Amino acid sequence: MVKNPKINEKKYRNAVLFFANKIRNGTLGKLKLMKLLYYLDFDFFEKYGRSVTGDEYLRFENGPVPRMAEKTLKRMRGKEIKIVNRKMQKGYNDQQHIEPLITFDPSSFSREEILMMEEIADKWERFTGTEMKSASHGEAPWIATKPNDVIDYNLSYYRNKYAEMERL
Repeated sequence: MVKNPKINEKKYRNAVLFFANKIRNGTLGKLKLMKLLYYLDFDFFEKYGRSVTGDEYLRFENGPVPRMAEKTLKRMRGKEIKIVNRKMQKGYNDQQHIEPLITFDPSSFSREEILMMEEIADKWERFTGTEMKSASHGEAPWIATKPNDVIDYNLSYYRNKYAEMERL
């Protein structure tokens, strides 16, 4: 299993800020943010062999969850982001909506990392956190990992292969 390098907190906080600034259509709740971070790290790992945030992901019922996300959000709350509890329409769970208080600082990211964040945000912007959770449950990293275990980044290499097998 690939061990994650030490977490780059500046990069981590700025990835959160990037998504909070970019996705302003009311769909950025905590669940969706967790999935955006997952796709950022696993898509980047699949392409470049390393994650962006340096965090490790746990296989929880709501999909892959970055281990340090809650602590990071807690440190950012009130200074860099605001988390607003929103009542959702009937049939949907209430959402902890994330709004930026400041813009993100691109200086800690490589060109490839910024392009990947743009790609992830554009791809998932209109999806809800629940839809993203369902998508992550259909991928090899989720399927091949036992509940509550750390997800091996190397499983990112099997995501597309597994989806192709499902279509056959």
